[in-house]
Amino acid sequence: MKLWTVVLFVSVISFQQTIAECPPGQYNPGPDCSFEDICPVPISHSARSHYCDCWCDAGTIRDSQTMECVKKCPELKSPYA
Repeated sequence: MKLWTVVLFVSVISFQQTIAECPPGQYNPGPDCSFEDICPVPISHSARSHYCDCWCDAGTIRDSQTMECVKKCPELKSPYA
C-alpha cells in the first residue's frame, strides 16, 4: 500500500510540473499539442513552429519575432530592402 501511495504522489507531482503556467492571453493545449499557427518570418523559409507550453487564445496569433500574441501579424519588411 505504501508503494502505491508513493507512486501516486510522484505521478501527481510529475504531472503538475508538465503543465505550464501561461501568461494572460495564452492557454496550455495539453498533452496533444502539435503545431501552433504563427506569423510568417521575413525570410524565404518560414514554417509553423512546434510549441507545447502555451498557445495564443482564439482570435490571436503568435508573432514569430516577438513571440507575443497579436490580433494581426505585423507588416513584413524585406531583409534585402
